[in-house]
Amino acid sequence: MKKKSDISYFIIFGLFVFTIMFLFFTVLNPLEVYDADDWLYIAQLRKPIPMIHVWNPTRVFPETAMPAVSYFGALVINPIINNYCRSLTLAHGLFASMVFTIYFVQFAVLFYKRKFATAKTSIAYGCLFILLHFISHIYKGSDNYFMIGAINLTCFYYYVLSMIINAILVMHFMSYGGIKKWFNESNLPHKLIVAFWTYFCINSNLFSSVVLATYVGVELLLNLINDIKAKEFDLKKYCTANWLNLIIIICWFGANILETTGGRADNIHKNFILNIPIVTAYAVASIVAKNVFVTILDLVVFISWFKLHGKKLNDTALKFAVIIGFGILYLIMLSASSEPSYMLRTEVSICSLFYLFMGMIACLNELIKTNSKYKRAPLILLGTLVLFFIFPGRILNSYNYSNITYDKSEALMNDVIDQFKEAEEKGETELVLEIPKFNEGGNWPVSVETIGDRYSSALYRHKIIKPEIKVKDIIVTEEKNEKYGIPEERSTGSF
Repeated sequence: MKKKSDISYFIIFGLFVFTIMFLFFTVLNPLEVYDADDWLYIAQLRKPIPMIHVWNPTRVFPETAMPAVSYFGALVINPIINNYCRSLTLAHGLFASMVFTIYFVQFAVLFYKRKFATAKTSIAYGCLFILLHFISHIYKGSDNYFMIGAINLTCFYYYVLSMIINAILVMHFMSYGGIKKWFNESNLPHKLIVAFWTYFCINSNLFSSVVLATYVGVELLLNLINDIKAKEFDLKKYCTANWLNLIIIICWFGANILETTGGRADNIHKNFILNIPIVTAYAVASIVAKNVFVTILDLVVFISWFKLHGKKLNDTALKFAVIIGFGILYLIMLSASSEPSYMLRTEVSICSLFYLFMGMIACLNELIKTNSKYKRAPLILLGTLVLFFIFPGRILNSYNYSNITYDKSEALMNDVIDQFKEAEEKGETELVLEIPKFNEGGNWPVSVETIGDRYSSALYRHKIIKPEIKVKDIIVTEEKNEKYGIPEERSTGSF
């Protein structure tokens, strides 16, 4: 950034984004610990390396970050405010806000650094990019999913944050004009930071890491095609010129192979071929945003841009099209081999929508440069306001499986803590735990089979209770549902 004033604009933008995201994750729609998976992963630290034959062999980032942030909340924040539930929310909200601030600011910096737009215009595009993440799936006035939403805190780390760190890295490379140019222009400390970041991106989640893999893979593919067209292809020279891309893509394929050795892989469906048509239909549905006005804006911008360029794709547009195409193909195959409905989840569709919205805004920028009338195109999104009058209520889904309010979730957590505290005061080493009733198999999301040990382990490791009190039995009672207003069935949102 050449101008000091431009740097100031981006600093102010970053502070604005961080403030908004922190308020969102801690007040408006707080991140919270709720179900059995959450209670497992907030306290279970793993070695930060891929491991063969464990449940999740390569999910290093989420299974390192989630417990680390949780320990920070429990051991650093909780002694200050003396509220365990709120401490965890503040810790996860703080971490998520920092990651999302880098993500949204990097998007604006990309446009500025590549000289697509001025600093102020780039920030304006950044604001549009942020808006699209929150309204992309709105189709009524209550309980909508959104691009950074998740069914629980665990999925928020496993899918959403994993995708975000991959997208940040991709945009960082793009801001230099590609991986090779980045490497040539960066110093050693910069290289080490990016190497560390790349390691966690590859070892995050197969659904999420495809964002990086498709970018790297398409660069390799297009370079190969260009060499062949120019009749200059030589395998040794090609590998030498693209060595960093090759290392990244080989490591990513290695992560895919390692993941097949895990316990989760043993439980996936085997009806791969039969699932392909179903998942393909889901993929089409996931790409067309639920918010009809977002879909209209996409169509208006892409069709107008296509006509502007004489109904031909330039090199950049072709690259984006291939990236999106390969990404969707991989997600289809991965969903078909595991669970077809994954393709409909926003935690997965964000991997495609990230590139789609980036491409749409880039096309909009080109259109505005040719004719200022296109500045009015985003006004189409104002139609979203009409949707808020259809069954109005709480706009977005909560970060918990039951889709209950944070107050109810906190009350349930405090009830559990009180039961353990009472047993501790009586000098007992075991207790009979009472939990709400849920109608899904195994009393999910508060699973009878696992929740007792997970409550006990987390509360002990986070120093909420001093002795590790074991749960010898669990009583499922509807009285807890009535007391805290927790429904036995999940309150579904837009999917």
